[in-house]
Amino acid sequence: MRPMRHTTQDNRPFTGLRRFFFILGCFFISASFVSCGETEVHAFGWFDERGSRLAFSSPETGSQAGQFSKQGENARYTLASPANLPEGYAVRLSFSASSGGIEFQVRCGDEKGKTSTMLCSIPTQGHFSFVVPCSTSNALRWIEVKTLKIPQQSGDGQGGAAVEAVTEQKPPISALSLQEIRFVPAMRGMRRTSESLEISPHFWFEMKGGRGYYEIRSPFEGLPPALMESMQLDVALDGDAGTATLFWGERKLVYHHTRQTSTFVVPASIFARMPANIRLEVDDALRVNNFSLIQGEPSTELACIDPGLLVYHAPLGESAYYLARWDLQPEVLIFLFKDYAMQDRYLKRLAFFVEKMGFVGRLAQDSEIADLHGWNAHDYRPEDLARFFDTATAQNFPLSAEERELEQILIKEGIIVQNGSRFSAGTGAIVSIAQESPAYLQYRFLAHELSHALFFTDNRYRDLVFSLYQKLTDDEKWFLIRYFRWMQYNVDSSYLMANEMQAYLMQQPLEDLEPYFSDTLGERLAQDHPELEDAIHEYMQLHLSALTTTAQQLGSYLEASYGFEPGRLYRVR
Repeated sequence: MRPMRHTTQDNRPFTGLRRFFFILGCFFISASFVSCGETEVHAFGWFDERGSRLAFSSPETGSQAGQFSKQGENARYTLASPANLPEGYAVRLSFSASSGGIEFQVRCGDEKGKTSTMLCSIPTQGHFSFVVPCSTSNALRWIEVKTLKIPQQSGDGQGGAAVEAVTEQKPPISALSLQEIRFVPAMRGMRRTSESLEISPHFWFEMKGGRGYYEIRSPFEGLPPALMESMQLDVALDGDAGTATLFWGERKLVYHHTRQTSTFVVPASIFARMPANIRLEVDDALRVNNFSLIQGEPSTELACIDPGLLVYHAPLGESAYYLARWDLQPEVLIFLFKDYAMQDRYLKRLAFFVEKMGFVGRLAQDSEIADLHGWNAHDYRPEDLARFFDTATAQNFPLSAEERELEQILIKEGIIVQNGSRFSAGTGAIVSIAQESPAYLQYRFLAHELSHALFFTDNRYRDLVFSLYQKLTDDEKWFLIRYFRWMQYNVDSSYLMANEMQAYLMQQPLEDLEPYFSDTLGERLAQDHPELEDAIHEYMQLHLSALTTTAQQLGSYLEASYGFEPGRLYRVR
């Protein structure tokens, strides 16, 4: 394993070792607590989860405590008072190694004499931290380190022949130095920090055929049930653009890395099952800085995820929706509703109030819109959301329980601001899709709605859209206006027209734009208005290229600003 460093010549992790693994084994035996002749250790610290220093002792003396120079050395560190590990915590042992090829054993013992054993290996010199679960059922009493393999070093430290003549006896050079013991939140996998490489018992790695293979084995084993669903997988990459393939058990996800450094989070609650393993495969050009399963944010906080993960979400069942934040634009809330009917209960009246021709600015009664179609996916900016709830309050309009729930979510998350009985715009936006949509449509709707969210939150993008829309001639706008009028959009709003134009242009790859407009949208309009068939055909022949050019310019901005491309405004698919 390569120690932490940055290089332009070779940034492959774990170079020089075919496999690196850290295996957990547990067994139970009786053990004595304290040996005679132990002294309190000051050479390094043992800290609890609050950072308080714990008193502990060892047979080693002075600065030699925690130093290991030869195979078979053994040292036990005994707490003055047994300490309880909080639920969801582990013990992190931090080491400095002067060479590679070191193997050692870590044992944890509780106050009742039960022990657990971990086998650890260090492939190269550097700083390493091992996060071990110490599966003791009672208060932790001691930790023991025993060296199993330490490569023999030559007198010159270069691995050559030993120096024949020794003129003076020198103390042995420590190959392994224990720097600290600390109680930390449980981590399963690996992650690089500014100080060391952290590894858990469950991590395995192999480099083969120009690809790196990372695995967390038995990732949820031994975790309390209440903790399992709050766990999340953190992944951090750097290097040239490329893809990383993630396997959550048998479920395959592809992550598109487009920037020099990128991160993404996968909450365990997204999936129906806790897998037996989690695997990550990356090209040699990508460096993995984090591949770890950790406890996520408190349940009161929304997860920040890549929107593409919504398509993988387990069936919502009794839950009306799943709610998260967009990881690259955290001020944007993303809703996944279980079906269209449930989505309508929260957002249909809002859609008519904001966008539907003949209803804009008016709160429609349920009886008026019951037989009318809302949208299959939604997007709203803070100004319109605040105006909707402000109007409802001023008119004492009877909003539904779901709409009142939405109101409270928006207030809590800062999308709208309540001042007494009045509402004003906060920051961000909301978008939504429904599980009832097939997967391919969920992706299409996500690209469409996320482009709206960028239009609401990115002033430069919005200005670019307005500029490009205004440059279109009346002839080039003709189809857009006719189609959006047929869709019941308020075509009198240039703001809405520019916004919808960019969303329809950005919802599919550029190569699919012309057939989508001419074959799909054009045919839809012609079926309902056969008198326009010839005009639609003429438009597609003469003016569709203007929309293609506009789409290319918008796509260039998204690529330069976010690493996105038309049809994929998310990184996981």
